[in-house]
Amino acid sequence: MKKKSAYYRLMRLMKGELILRYDSLNFSRQGVSAHSRMHLLLGRLEYALRVGKPLSYPQGIQLEPTIACQLDCPYCPRIKATEGMELGHMKWEDYERLLKEVGPYVNTIAFWQWGEPLLHPRMADMIRLADSYGIISMMSTNAQIDPDDIDLEALVDSGLDMLIVSMDGITQETFEKFRAGGQIQRLRRFTEAVIDTKRRLKNERLKINIRVVATSENEQEIEAVRSYAREIGADLFSVKSVSLYYEDDPDDPHLPQDRNLRSFQYQGREEAEKYRQMPNMCRKPWKYPTLRYDGTLLFCECDHMKEAVLGNVFDAGSFRKVWRGTAAADYRKRFKRNGEIDLDFCRRCRYKIGDAIRVVEDLKIR
Repeated sequence: MKKKSAYYRLMRLMKGELILRYDSLNFSRQGVSAHSRMHLLLGRLEYALRVGKPLSYPQGIQLEPTIACQLDCPYCPRIKATEGMELGHMKWEDYERLLKEVGPYVNTIAFWQWGEPLLHPRMADMIRLADSYGIISMMSTNAQIDPDDIDLEALVDSGLDMLIVSMDGITQETFEKFRAGGQIQRLRRFTEAVIDTKRRLKNERLKINIRVVATSENEQEIEAVRSYAREIGADLFSVKSVSLYYEDDPDDPHLPQDRNLRSFQYQGREEAEKYRQMPNMCRKPWKYPTLRYDGTLLFCECDHMKEAVLGNVFDAGSFRKVWRGTAAADYRKRFKRNGEIDLDFCRRCRYKIGDAIRVVEDLKIR
C-alpha cells in the first residue's frame, strides 16, 4: 500500500502537483515548477546514496518560533532541554533572511518545538511569508491564548494549512494533568473563536485539527473530545500516542489501557523488544531537520539536549553553510545503510514506524 501511495505521489509530482503526507493526512501544492520537481528528486537521490554534503535543501523544516510557554507539562522535556537559555523569540530579520534562502526549495514548515508559537508577536507574519513562497505550513497550539489578545483574522488569513489544537481532556481535572497550568475553558474560548473566524472569512484551506495525546488519565474522555470537536465545527479530529521521551517501558502507568491507542513500541514487552531491534532508516538528516529559535540546527527534534549540533545558521549567515558543513557531514556518516545509527539520542527514537497518529477523522464527512 505504501509503495502504491508513493508511486501515486511521484506521478502527481511529474504533473506539477506536490502531495505531502503528514500526520496521516495529504496536503496538496499545485503548480510546482520543473526546477522544484528536479530539486525534490535530487533530494531523494541524495538520501538514497547517503550523501554527506547534499546539494539539495531539505524538503521541510520543523521550526521553533519561540521558546516561551505558559505551561509546565509533566511529559514535556522543555524545562530540562531549555535550562540556561533565554526565553526569547526567533528574530524577524533572521527568519526573513532564512526564507529568502530556503523558501524556493522547502515545501513545508511545521511551526513548533518547545515553545507556544502564538506567543511570538509576528506569528501570522511568519506564516504569511512562508505562504508567499508556496510553502505548506502547520502550527500546533496549547490554545491558552486569549483570542482578544491576538489578531485572529490575520492568523486565519495567513495561509496556514493546519492548526492543531492540543485538547487532552474534556474536563478541567483531566486536562490539567497533561497540560499543567492550562485551563480547559480558555482552550474552548480560543478554539471556538478561531473556528468562528474561519467560518466568517469562508476559509476552506485552513484545517482545524482537534488532537488528543492519549494517556491513561484521559482515554475515557476521548469520545467526549471527539463529540465536542464535531459540535463546534472543527475539520479534523485525531488521537496521537503519548511519547515517554526518556522511558520505553510498555508497563508505564501513564500509557493508556487501550493498546490501540499506543504506538507499536509501547504495546507490550515483546513489541518493545522487536522495536528496539528494528533498523532505523531515518531520513531527517537529508529531508527534515529542526531549527531552534536561536538558529541552532539539529537533525531531529528528539535531540532534546543538543547532542548533535550541526551549527547555527543565523551566526553562519547561511543555512547552506551549516547544512553542507563538516559537522553535518560527519554526523551523516553515523547513519548507516543497514539502519544502525551511532548517536545516543537516536537509540530512543520513537519514529522508526510512522504510527504515532492512532486515529484521524475528517469531521466534514457525514
